[in-house]
Amino acid sequence: MELPASITAIGEQLEADREIIPDPQLFAAADVFAAERQRLFLRPWVAVDHQSRLPEPGRFVRFEAATRSILVTRDTEDRTYALRNVCIHAGYPVCDAEEGAAERMVCPYHGWEFAIDGRLVEPDLSARIDLARLRLARYPLCLSDGLIFVDLSRAAPPPGEAPAPPPASNAVPLWFAKATVTSRERYAMQWNWKLALSFVRATPQLVADEPGAAVLTEFGPLSLILSERDRATLLRVMPKSASHTDIAIVRMASPGASGRARNGGDRLADSLHAAADGHGATAPVLDRDFFGWYWSLMSAE
Repeated sequence: MELPASITAIGEQLEADREIIPDPQLFAAADVFAAERQRLFLRPWVAVDHQSRLPEPGRFVRFEAATRSILVTRDTEDRTYALRNVCIHAGYPVCDAEEGAAERMVCPYHGWEFAIDGRLVEPDLSARIDLARLRLARYPLCLSDGLIFVDLSRAAPPPGEAPAPPPASNAVPLWFAKATVTSRERYAMQWNWKLALSFVRATPQLVADEPGAAVLTEFGPLSLILSERDRATLLRVMPKSASHTDIAIVRMASPGASGRARNGGDRLADSLHAAADGHGATAPVLDRDFFGWYWSLMSAE
């Protein structure tokens, strides 16, 4: 799709080395949000959560990314899948639960049933339709360094062909694989996603106990991890609309983490509560570096 003028204007100002003065439509227009969804939100990989969400076969967890609902599941053969949470019959969400255990997932609209790997079980249409079409859409999924990564930019490869892994090696502490998840939270903000992302990028002091020693690692455009010596925080920015963004937070600790109080979590929670309520936290002013990053992704073919 052709980029809206408010986006191309950013590229023109960067190229001319002029002051960046964004059009207000860059934060409010539906066509801008649609272009961002197509060109930026779906880029690989997104760090979803910790692999402890799937402790045993038959478990599933639902999450949202790039305005899509995704089911991450683990079957009885210990294989994991990332499935589009949309029934192939009428487009209704197959699952509303946040997580759980199930042998089958039943769409509440017309009762179509799917196995945990996404295959259609009922009704049996195999005599009339190609079997390859009788399943929920799948995306590449990778478990790496204790984290669940999903690539929403393309379909999952054929069985037996592993996707290229995300660049997680040496980017996160070794203890991530055995980490304990200490809390999960979600905040709704009446901010454009660009402001929300800039806010969480620029405020490590709200997350870390020792901000100067924390290491920031980004996975894809909308997920990042702030790592400390024995604790870490995964932050995922979830654009819902041009003026509504959710932020999901997963806090983790190493197996040998001390029992000291963690003040960073309280500071972040207080700030996001204030931002969600429209009080206290002020939306950031986006700088030239942010717009350079933004334009490089939006203009890439």
